[in-house]
Amino acid sequence: MYQAHGGSLGFRAANYDGWVGMGSLNGLRFGAFLRTRVHDSTLTLGDDDIPFRLPTDIFDGSHYFLGRGVGLAHSWGTTRVFSFAGATSIGWGTPFFRAAEADKGVGLLFLDRRLTPTLTAFSRNVISDRQSSINGLEWKIRPGLRGAVAGGLGGNRGYLASGLTYDREWITLKAAYVRADDGFRRITVTQPLSSEVDRENILVTFRPRPFVSFSAGRQNFLQPLTGDRPAIRGSVNQYLASLAVARFNLGAALFDSRTVGAHSTGASFSAGRNLFDRVQVNANWLWNRPAHGRVLTSLLATFRETISPRLSLLQLVNNSQGRTTVSYGGQFVSNRVAVGLEYQTLYLPFQTGHQFKQALVLNFHLRLFGNYQFNAGSFVAPDGTVRYTAYGGTFLYRGTMGASGAPAPVTLHKYMVRGRVVDEEGRTVRGAALRVDGELVFSDSSGQFFVRKKHAATYNLEVLPDQFLVPGRYEVVSAPAKVVAAPDELAREVTVVIHRLAHPAR
Repeated sequence: MYQAHGGSLGFRAANYDGWVGMGSLNGLRFGAFLRTRVHDSTLTLGDDDIPFRLPTDIFDGSHYFLGRGVGLAHSWGTTRVFSFAGATSIGWGTPFFRAAEADKGVGLLFLDRRLTPTLTAFSRNVISDRQSSINGLEWKIRPGLRGAVAGGLGGNRGYLASGLTYDREWITLKAAYVRADDGFRRITVTQPLSSEVDRENILVTFRPRPFVSFSAGRQNFLQPLTGDRPAIRGSVNQYLASLAVARFNLGAALFDSRTVGAHSTGASFSAGRNLFDRVQVNANWLWNRPAHGRVLTSLLATFRETISPRLSLLQLVNNSQGRTTVSYGGQFVSNRVAVGLEYQTLYLPFQTGHQFKQALVLNFHLRLFGNYQFNAGSFVAPDGTVRYTAYGGTFLYRGTMGASGAPAPVTLHKYMVRGRVVDEEGRTVRGAALRVDGELVFSDSSGQFFVRKKHAATYNLEVLPDQFLVPGRYEVVSAPAKVVAAPDELAREVTVVIHRLAHPAR
């Protein structure tokens, strides 16, 4: 996928952690990062992914930029401050090594101050070749209801945003209105080129019963101008419904996308049912009508047989434009090897022609011996192409010793918090960093983690994506804010779901 070769070394101790990476990717590339505690502050040195989030980012909270320099984060009571001095950077990233090259000088000052228990003021300021200063307020109106406003300049261009979220068991509402000038950029960088939410945006999910849900939404996007490329605006309307009845799972979706000189409509209908507890049957009908060209339709049928807890088989029959093809896949899982061949059907709203893409996705994991592991996989890129990559890694540990050279004594408390970290496909995630009541813990090779506590009580749980042991960038999809410590035999496993973000690569 990356046409790259290289490797990285990560290290972690009680008061510091970091990594060093080197490889060949359009030339020899190098990167390094160190994080440590200085009194009550966190000091960072080297190459870092610096978040640039606003509380008004209701629909996309993944904005960040790459920086090379010195960062300092500190908290005083209800005030949090992050400052950075150095340069934006051009990054080269793969799952197995990271590197960067300094680009433009930059200084940052980010502040958050809680004015009342429900009201927080924030400020994001950038000093570079183009200046940014975005300020606003976030109001936690009541449990499940939150609003925010922000305004100012980004890349010397005007910006105004507002957002509202409302979340209850039977309904979820997300709404935002953003006005961004064509040249707006939170920070002027070569990469990553991040699109912005623009104008009116809304998504409503209605769940009148546990077995039925309806969603409707509209999103507008702005791809800011870069160099000689003009700004591009696009919009997507979507309507979705799902129903589970009489052991059938039914679903329907309608998409309408518009961008410069293009308009397309797509629809899908699906039905699935489990037979005899070991056979799963699904059917999908896909319809796509571009602004120019003929209507395209496809009928997909998948059959999955569970042979054993370790082995399942998959067959896919595809009838499209009068042609029928049959494809095969499956999944095998053991203690040392896990391999899966799955088919995904995606809707690519900004692709011309047939916008439904069917792709064979490979996931392969091999545990060689000890902590040495090898991984290979594929995924569908935003332009619809299928890409591949492979990488390996290991963990090395040094035990904690007492003053006499003997192993330090260990006290096992009676109560336990246990959990498991997975991705959106249900695959386990190793090396994930979590904090339970201030205590740092990492998921093992099976994605599991646990912490022993002295008392049976409720504790805070925090996921730390920037401290994962495995290379890459992650964001949290779902995780409980509180966990309960209970005796071993009664401790319930909590589930944390994360999403891996694609690294920019050149």
